[in-house]
Amino acid sequence: MMDIHYQTWLPSAHLQPFIRELLLLDVTAAPGEVVPAKAMAANTEQCLVFYLRGQVTAVHPASGTTAVYAPTVLNGTQSARFDFYISARFRMLSVQFQPGVLAKFLRVPLPEFTNARIDAEAVLAAEIRQVQEQLVNAPTYAALGELVEAYLWRRIQRLRLDFQPFDRALRALAAQPQGYSLDQLAHDACLSVSQVERRFVQQLGVGPKLYGRISRFSQAHALKQVHPEWDWLHVAVACGYYDYQHLVKDFRQFGYATPPALLLAQAQAPDRLARPAR
Repeated sequence: MMDIHYQTWLPSAHLQPFIRELLLLDVTAAPGEVVPAKAMAANTEQCLVFYLRGQVTAVHPASGTTAVYAPTVLNGTQSARFDFYISARFRMLSVQFQPGVLAKFLRVPLPEFTNARIDAEAVLAAEIRQVQEQLVNAPTYAALGELVEAYLWRRIQRLRLDFQPFDRALRALAAQPQGYSLDQLAHDACLSVSQVERRFVQQLGVGPKLYGRISRFSQAHALKQVHPEWDWLHVAVACGYYDYQHLVKDFRQFGYATPPALLLAQAQAPDRLARPAR
C-alpha cells in the first residue's frame, strides 16, 4: 500500500516576511503501484523546489508537451494547468515565497519564470547544489526544515532585502483579489498605474489583471474545497464573479476543465491521499 506523507508549516518568525510556507511531500509506492497524477491548475505561487528523491514529469494537457525537471528548480506564476507525474519513490521540499519576494531573492526579473521550472543551479550557482546534497542526506523531516531555513536566512541577510509600499499592496491583492482595483493598487503602492504594471511584470512575471484573475480563480477553487456543501453559484458570487458561467470561463482557461471536473481530477492527487503528518 502506498505510503504518503504530506506536510505544510510556517517558517520561523524571522523568515515569515519573506517565506509564506514550507511544503513537504514524501511518497513510497509498492512495486507495480502507480502514483496518481497531480493536476496543478494555474496559481500565483513562486517557489524554490528541491526534488530530493525521484523525479517529476510535467504534462501540459492543452498541448500534450512534456518536460522533466532538474533536481532543484525555481518557478514563477503559473497561468496554465500542468499535470505532474512523480516516481514511485519520491520526496520534495518546496519553499513558497511571499508575493513578489522571489524576484528580490534572485535579483532577476521574473517574466521567463512564468509557466516554467528553471534549473536553480543556473541562477543560484554551486551553493544551491550543496544545499540540495545536504537535504538529500538529512536524517529527519525536522532536519530538512532546519537546513533549508539556514540557507534562506544566509542569503536574505547577504542581499539585505527590503520592502516598499508596492510589496504591501501585493499582499493585500493576494488576500482579496475580487475587491482590489488597479487604481487602488497604484494608490496603495504610491506609484502610477503604468509603474505598477511594469513592477508586476518584473516581480511577478505577469501583469496585474492576469495576476488578479488567477488569484480570484485560486480563491474560488480553495473556497469550494473548504465548503463542499456550497453550490458553485454561491462560490462564484462570494469570489466576485458575475455568475456561474463567468466562473466556468476562468476554470476552463486556468484549470483546463469545468469546476466539478477539476476538483474530481485533483481528488486522487498524492497530497490528498496522504496520511496525517507525524
